[in-house]
Amino acid sequence: MRSAEFNRPQGPYFLSHSVGLMPLSARQALDEAYFAPWAAGDSGTWPKWLAAVETWRAALAPIIGARPGDICPQTNISSALTKILGALPAAPGRRKIALCEEDFPTVGFVFGEARRLGFEPYFLKSGAHLADPDAWAPAFADDVHLVHVTHVFSNLGLLTPVAEIVRRAKEKGVIAIVDAAQSAGAVEVDVGAFNADFVTGTSLKYLCGGAGASWLWVNPDIAPECAPVDVGWFSHENPFEFDIRRFAYAAGANRFWGGTPSVAPYAIARAGLEIIARAGVRAIAAGNQALFDRIAASLPERAFASHVTKGERGSSFIVRPRDLPGARQALGAERIAHDERAGGLRFSVHLYNDESDAGRLLDALRRFV
Repeated sequence: MRSAEFNRPQGPYFLSHSVGLMPLSARQALDEAYFAPWAAGDSGTWPKWLAAVETWRAALAPIIGARPGDICPQTNISSALTKILGALPAAPGRRKIALCEEDFPTVGFVFGEARRLGFEPYFLKSGAHLADPDAWAPAFADDVHLVHVTHVFSNLGLLTPVAEIVRRAKEKGVIAIVDAAQSAGAVEVDVGAFNADFVTGTSLKYLCGGAGASWLWVNPDIAPECAPVDVGWFSHENPFEFDIRRFAYAAGANRFWGGTPSVAPYAIARAGLEIIARAGVRAIAAGNQALFDRIAASLPERAFASHVTKGERGSSFIVRPRDLPGARQALGAERIAHDERAGGLRFSVHLYNDESDAGRLLDALRRFV
């Protein structure tokens, strides 16, 4: 699917869980939306730059089931989480933050530092049981203020039942954050159906947008209750008011924005969003799962160190071969792009992978698993 729209390396690319392939249109998008307004050297530079950010926001919105105005640009997910922590409404008696051992480490680092604010991280054990909403019961306790739910775990590969987890959390008065970094673009994401308080994500991976264009979706129901500490002039209800003595939060998600925004990453990221939108996430997900089916059926079950149960998985997986050095050498000979995690070899499938790629991967691995 759509491989001609991306810069293709020499061998099969199974590394989208880390960095999605670069769209061929990315350079032109950057030139048109960023360099051209800058080169013009006139008063139109900033209006055109801000228009580029709004174009990106409008392109992302339908892909994640959002309204553009509920999406706030962020440099990275860590920054978004830090801003959330400094904005939460008070909840007496609720000092715990529930997260998973399997979350990406940056999540744990941010919430670990939340001890300075009087919070205490509580870690749920990793494992296949996380596909069951009942396994999340400790996160719904009366002393929990916030639960962090990863939609697809980067190493475990497990797809969590986000909507049900969030429903149970909110029923108990727990604020819910969903991390869609490893799902948006490859798995259907619908922030309206999730009904979380916040959803974080990045353009870096399956949205094929490069680094720097991360995002924070803020539920309009909770936005008025949030008072971020990390603010700037773009958090203001009128950034161009220029009254140094008067600050008023923007009405919705923009209150989490901060100071002078980055522009270039969003100009680049638009290119990937346009391709994803044309292909359709539902079709992409179906194609990814079909390739995943073939790979899972062609290797012994014991070879997988990640979750491969159909309907409970994302687009990535880890294979732990019996002969790891031999597998490394075979993959290198075929120039198959991948990385290593959890003592195994990590791969992912996306819209530019096809049956030929899967065949070459299987041929390289079979002797060593």
